[in-house]
Amino acid sequence: MTDTIVNAWQTLLSAHMGWVLVAFGLYVTALLVAGARWAVLVRALGGRVGWRDSTLAIFAGIFVNNVTPTGRLGGEACRILITRMRGELALSRGALALLCDRLGDAIAIVGLVVLALPVLGPLGAARLHTAVIVLAIVAAVLLVFGRWLRRALHATLTAWQRDLRSSSLGRREITVALGCSFLIWGEDLLRLLAASAALGVSLTVPQAAALAVIAVLGAFAPTIGGIGAVEGGLVGGLLLFGISLDTAIAITTVERVISYGFSTVTGGAILMSIGGTTLLRTALGRGRAT
Repeated sequence: MTDTIVNAWQTLLSAHMGWVLVAFGLYVTALLVAGARWAVLVRALGGRVGWRDSTLAIFAGIFVNNVTPTGRLGGEACRILITRMRGELALSRGALALLCDRLGDAIAIVGLVVLALPVLGPLGAARLHTAVIVLAIVAAVLLVFGRWLRRALHATLTAWQRDLRSSSLGRREITVALGCSFLIWGEDLLRLLAASAALGVSLTVPQAAALAVIAVLGAFAPTIGGIGAVEGGLVGGLLLFGISLDTAIAITTVERVISYGFSTVTGGAILMSIGGTTLLRTALGRGRAT
């Protein structure tokens, strides 16, 4: 084990800094695009926020996601709170903006899955029985809680329908938001290609898309920031592609230093500069006034 770590460290030291900077630049660009998408959705739903403040909200939300065991809920709540503090956004419309935001991500991720099919296809066939079991569990849950879920969904959709009627979320805004989503996830794929190139590895587009999907799935693991699951998934995926263990660890380290380390440090600094405690107090005060 010690030899593996030493070899991985030596491999990491040989990384081509030009490609590392390309990967870093792609990640920063993706965050800036995410800020633009959030601003478009907030404005379309009757809120008010500038691109700079919406980007700050994105960074701070990622920090909360990376350091708390709340899945994505903590970060999404933080994003809404910052938007309300730095601009204007009703809570119900903030929830709707988040839904639109995540739907755009889901569509783009489906695109990644399609790109990764040449790689994921054989793996998926080998795990067909697992998918059947999962579907059976979902069906059982729906059977037991179906009526309650329908009532809750109906009430939520009714409230959101009222918000949509008075919003300007039209074809143009939806197209822009979807375009931003595809840019964000396309840059994710390119970042993995660049991180691999930094260590002298030439991945194919389907392989990079498969790694991006693996990272998404790992982020849903019940650990803080997906730590352990994401790294293990990326290393495992690279090993399946015939990459040596020390190189796979080095590539994963470059990727995670950028996507986890940089975002956590920067997001935390932004949240502290805004004033985390003051932010929460202000947002709660607005919530009572709304």
